[in-house]
Amino acid sequence: YRDELRPYGRILRKRLSELSEEGGNEVADIAIDDLRAACEACPVLAVNLEGGADWSALIPGRPAGFVDVYSATDPYAEELWAAAAEYFAGLNRTDMVLPGGRYACAKVLLEREVPFVSGLSLGQISHIVQLAISQRKLLGYSNGTIVPYEHSQSKVKDSCAHLNKPCNSGGRGKSIATWEMVRECLQEIIRNMNPADEFIPLSNVKRFFRGRFAVELSETALGYAKLSELVQDPRLKDLCEVRLHGHGYVLFPLRRAARRSTICLADSIAPP
Repeated sequence: YRDELRPYGRILRKRLSELSEEGGNEVADIAIDDLRAACEACPVLAVNLEGGADWSALIPGRPAGFVDVYSATDPYAEELWAAAAEYFAGLNRTDMVLPGGRYACAKVLLEREVPFVSGLSLGQISHIVQLAISQRKLLGYSNGTIVPYEHSQSKVKDSCAHLNKPCNSGGRGKSIATWEMVRECLQEIIRNMNPADEFIPLSNVKRFFRGRFAVELSETALGYAKLSELVQDPRLKDLCEVRLHGHGYVLFPLRRAARRSTICLADSIAPP
């Protein structure tokens, strides 16, 4: 609560490991199911389901002033962002590599006593990291880590999206999906969903395109740096919408038609 971070199970697990290490003990490796069972058995905690397999442990009756680290609203002063830009731009090649998660990255900034986060909670710093990546373009991803934007794969993807060209050669030998193909493939994926499934994990979509339709879905070739932005394009808005579910993004179909056999768009594409 003091950190203003909603106590999700995964966060509690990390904090217990950190406290164990800080106390000079062997790092605790607690199974998430065992942790949840312990929280459910605790008389002063209430376990809430948070979507998907996620859950949190709250103290009933205590005000929950948690920071929404996913919020697109930026409440921070421009002076803070100017100081952040200066700090990240001045990092050397060793210090500029930060952990890949918002929480872990925020912890490092707090431990370094970086001036622009002085007096802020861990929840607020986690939110700043999120905004620095998603909106301010001060940070980006590179090989699973967070680095200054100028050194990131995020910048490369933005440049490729501006030029409408694929960002990598991972789909070499496969045709690149056009907008018409993207729409047809998504319709087919939705039609063939298991009736019990409510959504499609966004991380599975490219794999479906490769495996089911033998085409490569490249968001940058279609003008977007992020897949989550591509599927929100007006050309697809009647098919599905992107939602945050647990701690990942998913596609919720807006309509579902009768199932039919899978198609392979590659069959109708003439060889180059």
